Amino acid sequence: MKNNVDSKLLLGLVIGAVVGAAIGYLAATDKKGQILDELNGFVEKVKEGFGSAVNKLRGGNAENLTEEASASE
Repeated sequence: MKNNVDSKLLLGLVIGAVVGAAIGYLAATDKKGQILDELNGFVEKVKEGFGSAVNKLRGGNAENLTEEASASE
């Protein structure tokens, strides 16, 4: 049980360090506006894809969604 807690703590510290480094890089870079614009574009695409998937699931097209997901991989 203790090993599980230790590994989760280590994973949390590593993730925190990575997020902190990314935030520090964004705050220090001259191109942060460009990077944020690109990131926002990516987030919008993910939102659209997620919304489309939710709409298909609500419409009862779960089989079509699974087929499309398999085809895009």
